[in-house]
Amino acid sequence: MKGTITNGLEILATGLGPYVETRLRERLGDNWTTAGSVAHVINSVDRTKWDAQVVLVLMWENWNAVFRHELSFVERSLISELREFRNRWAHQQQVSLRDTYRCIDGIERLLQAVHSTSVEQASQLRRETLKLLYDDELVESNLTARDWFTAAVAAVCAFLIVVVVLEYLRQPLSWVLAALTTIVFSRFVYLTTRERIVVNTGPRHCGHCSRVYYGAFCPYCQPHVASRKPTSEIPDAVVS
Repeated sequence: MKGTITNGLEILATGLGPYVETRLRERLGDNWTTAGSVAHVINSVDRTKWDAQVVLVLMWENWNAVFRHELSFVERSLISELREFRNRWAHQQQVSLRDTYRCIDGIERLLQAVHSTSVEQASQLRRETLKLLYDDELVESNLTARDWFTAAVAAVCAFLIVVVVLEYLRQPLSWVLAALTTIVFSRFVYLTTRERIVVNTGPRHCGHCSRVYYGAFCPYCQPHVASRKPTSEIPDAVVS
């Protein structure tokens, strides 16, 4: 997930930059770069390398004069939210996978609103992030102590049954029954200890601490899970 938001912001800058420049020129004239609300944003950056921060700040600070005539307050809210996500990511703050998906979804929605040609790229990235979010929230990856205990008991029972069968029954019947017992119990142990798909739509009972919780991981006995997502840094083009 390290580069997901980075890729999303690059797609946003590429898809939104031409739209922002065109609308600023239409509303503010050919000398739009000298307007007070624009000059202080772009004077310190290369216009051929506008990043997401630049285009978002330009849209925000020129909303009433330029962009409110075409976009709604929904898009204004998206701009505000995307600026917040971008700043959190750039300053090395933790961004969860759920927030990452929300950020990419917001990028896709904003690009759709301006009819950008980069929408498909954003859609593809959103689908990839959704798959990661699905796997993270629905795949039960940690087995409980109860699961291991059940598997251990099953293995011991299988061993004892095989010993009794081989000791007291005649061949070849004993070997057939021993083989069948081994197969059946091996299958049971495998099913007990493998990762399972669990739809986390309600409360669950933790096998370790016996507390009730929601989600894929118990926050009481695994408090580190919430902060395990990696972060990356995006250089600041404009200090907001």
